[in-house]
Amino acid sequence: MSSITQALNQTNNEFNSALSKQKGSNMDKDSFMLLLVTQFKYQDPLNPMEDKEFIAQLAQFSSLEQLMNLNTSMEGLTDATNNQQMINATSYIGKNVSVSGNAIGKNTDEKTKEVTISKFRYAPNDNVVAGSQIIVRDADNNPVYVAELNENKAAGTTYEFEWDGKRNDGSVAPDGVYTVSLALLNSNGESVLADQVVDARVTGVVNNNGSVCLGLDGGQLILLANVRQVTEPEAKSSGGDENPPDGEDPDKEDPDGEKPGTEETPGTEENSGTGETTAQAA
Repeated sequence: MSSITQALNQTNNEFNSALSKQKGSNMDKDSFMLLLVTQFKYQDPLNPMEDKEFIAQLAQFSSLEQLMNLNTSMEGLTDATNNQQMINATSYIGKNVSVSGNAIGKNTDEKTKEVTISKFRYAPNDNVVAGSQIIVRDADNNPVYVAELNENKAAGTTYEFEWDGKRNDGSVAPDGVYTVSLALLNSNGESVLADQVVDARVTGVVNNNGSVCLGLDGGQLILLANVRQVTEPEAKSSGGDENPPDGEDPDKEDPDGEKPGTEETPGTEENSGTGETTAQAA
């Protein structure tokens, strides 16, 4: 009798040891097999394990293994989907996007010293009275700039707020990501909610803990699902005449002794030294 008790205690100890190595609360198939084999190893020959119990345990093991395989397959499918989303999202790079949210970015180009600040737009869902405020806050939620509205705003109309990157005292705020807080009130003194959108240019794509995000030129990181609109950037004008081919002198004369782009007009003669043009008689 003592040998049977000792065997059962050893079975429990081995099984508990296996369970203690598991990180979660669920039994994996290795622990299940260890329990099953240990039961076979230490079963009482005079009272062997019944077939019904054995069959039930095998069914449990089969269901457990199928669920684990399904979980592995779903994880692989999720990874493949995220990878495909990242590949597709690279087509956004260099384009302008409008995204839901209130995070704006301030960034200064190291070479050109050009400052880029995201544009913020809002559309109140109720009429807003003058005296309401728009507050720009830093990463620590400290107010950096406060703008007071000097006129009423109509419900459903979209308004644009452009921050110049300076504090109220005129000092320049550092580069970084800021949030825009709206303190809008209606004529009854009640708070007014508003639809908020940020316009920026996409500079990269990031996988953030399994979620595909877009990196913006202001330093913000936004979920791909928050993108409302994608547009091509505006083409910059050349600002002047087209340049001649590399290495070609625009003032160089051709073999006939004429400068490129000039043509003598029949019936005219240029007086040397005056620059004036007079007509010859036919």
